[in-house]
Amino acid sequence: MVLMIVCVCNRINCKSVRNAVDAGARSPKAVQAHHGCKFQCGKCSCSMGEIIAEEMDRRMPSPALIAAE
Repeated sequence: MVLMIVCVCNRINCKSVRNAVDAGARSPKAVQAHHGCKFQCGKCSCSMGEIIAEEMDRRMPSPALIAAE
């Protein structure tokens, strides 16, 4: 697995973002807090948000299909 640097200012990679989601982070700000840092330039916020959304979608159970009457 190739690790992508998401936050250059705080040296946070995509695996670190996923680890923060595992620990309960649900926003880029919460990911930063999980790692004990704060945004510097903020350019990583969108990328973190996308990774968080992907992880949350991946973890959601598929909705049950209900037959129409």
